Amino acid sequence: MRAVDYGRVSTDEQAKEGYSIPTQKEKNTNFIKSQGWDHVDSYIDDGYSAKNLNRPNMQKLIEDVKLKKFDVVVFYKLDRLVRSVSDLDALLKIFDKHNIAIRSVTEPFDTTTAIGRFLITLVAAIAQWERETISERVSVNMEKKVKMGLWPGGMAPYGYKVVDKELAINSDEDIVVKKIFIMLRTLGFYTVAKKLTELGYKTTNGGEWHVDTVRGIANNPVYAGYLTHNTNSKDSKKPPGEQKLYEGIQPRIIPREEFWELQDILGKRRGTGGKRETSNYYFSSILKCARCGHSMSGHKSAGKKTYRCSGKKAGKNCTSHIILEDNLVKTVFSIFDELVGDIVGSTDVSDVSNDKIKEMENELKSIEKLLKKKKTMYENDIIDIDELIEESEKLREREKEIIRELKTIRQTNKQDDKDIKFLSENIESLWINANDYERKQMLTTIFSQIVIDTKEGYRRGTGIPREIVIVSVK
Repeated sequence: MRAVDYGRVSTDEQAKEGYSIPTQKEKNTNFIKSQGWDHVDSYIDDGYSAKNLNRPNMQKLIEDVKLKKFDVVVFYKLDRLVRSVSDLDALLKIFDKHNIAIRSVTEPFDTTTAIGRFLITLVAAIAQWERETISERVSVNMEKKVKMGLWPGGMAPYGYKVVDKELAINSDEDIVVKKIFIMLRTLGFYTVAKKLTELGYKTTNGGEWHVDTVRGIANNPVYAGYLTHNTNSKDSKKPPGEQKLYEGIQPRIIPREEFWELQDILGKRRGTGGKRETSNYYFSSILKCARCGHSMSGHKSAGKKTYRCSGKKAGKNCTSHIILEDNLVKTVFSIFDELVGDIVGSTDVSDVSNDKIKEMENELKSIEKLLKKKKTMYENDIIDIDELIEESEKLREREKEIIRELKTIRQTNKQDDKDIKFLSENIESLWINANDYERKQMLTTIFSQIVIDTKEGYRRGTGIPREIVIVSVK
C-alpha cells in the first residue's frame, strides 16, 4: 500500500507543544513502517494556519489525490490536517471519490467504516468549537483592555511604537502624521500621498505612500487619544464619529479639536455640497468686481475657464472685462508673497474675533461678581441656602459654556493661522500636484475675498484683457 504523510505547523508555540515538523515527520514515518506500507512522499506546510485549505502543499496533496499517486494519507493529529468541519467534509468527499484512506497516528480513525467517519467528524467539530471559543475569549480580553484605556496589542499605528506593551510616540513618524492632518484640510488623499512620496517620507514598510494609507491615518481616532474595539471589518470602515470610542492612555499626536475639525471637512467632501464645495472654478466664491461690488462667477468661454461680473450679467451698468482664469492665476502668483503679507497684517477678521473674546471675558468677570454677590446675600440672610445653590449652579453652567466657546474660538483662530502659514510656504509645489477642487480649497483657505479690476474699461470687441489688477484681498 502506497502511503504519504502530511505535516503542518503555524507558530513557534505549536512547535514548543511538540508539534514541530521534525517530530511530526518522525512519528508519521514510524507509523507507516509499522503498518508495512511503502512511504512514497511527504507534504509539509511550514508556517501555515489551518483556518482553510489554502496552503501550498495541501493543494498539491489534493491534486495528487486526483492523480491517484498514493492510497493512504497519514498525519500526526487531525488538527494538523484541518480545523473546521466544513474543510474536513470537503476533503473526505475528495478522498472517497478517489478511494484514498486517511489515518491518524494518535487517534483511532478509520474512514472505511460508518462509525469511523462519524468519530472523525465529531472530533473535527470539537476542534472547531475549541478554536472559536479561544477566539471569543481573546476578543473579550482585548475589549476589556480597550475599555481600560490600554493598547490591546498588535502592530502599532504609524506614528507610534510599542514600549512595554503600550503605545509611545515614534519621533521619526509623528511629524509625518501631523503633516498629513494639516495637508488634508485643503488637499485630497491622492495628492497628499503623492506629496509625501516626493518629500521622501517612507511608510511603515519602507514603501511609497498610497491613497488608502493616508485615508487610514486620517480616520484613525487613536491619534486623538481614543481606542476602538471593532468586532467586524464593517465597523472599522465607518467614520470615527459612527464608531464606539474609548478613552485611551496613549499620548496624543493630534489635538482632539483638530481631529474632529478634519473629520468635518472630510465629511463635507463625502457629501454632495453646493457650488462652493464642488465647483472647479478656483475663484468662484471669493472673487469680487471692483467696479460694481458684485461677485464674479465662473463660465466656460471658447473651452477656457473665465469669470464675469454677475451684476453685469443681471443687467447692471458695469464696464468690467471678462477675466481668463489662467491670467488671474498668473497675476496672483506673481505677487503672492505681497498678498499673503497683506492678509497676515490685516486686522479686519482678527478684530471681530477679538471683540467677541473681549465680550465673553467681560461676561466671565460679571459671573464671578454675581457669584460673590449671591454668597454675600446668603450670609446676610437675604436668600436661603436652596436659592444660593440654584442660582450658583445656573451661573456655573453659563461659565462653563463661555469657557468652552472661548476655547473653540481661540483654537479655530490658531488653526486658521497654521493652515495659511503652511499653504503660503508650500503653495507652488502643492499647486502642481493638486486637482481643480484642491486648488480651489487652497485659495479659499488663504483668501476670503479678492477684489479685481483691469486697467482699461470694457468695449465690445476688445476681448479678454492682458493686465489684471488686484485691488484688495482679505
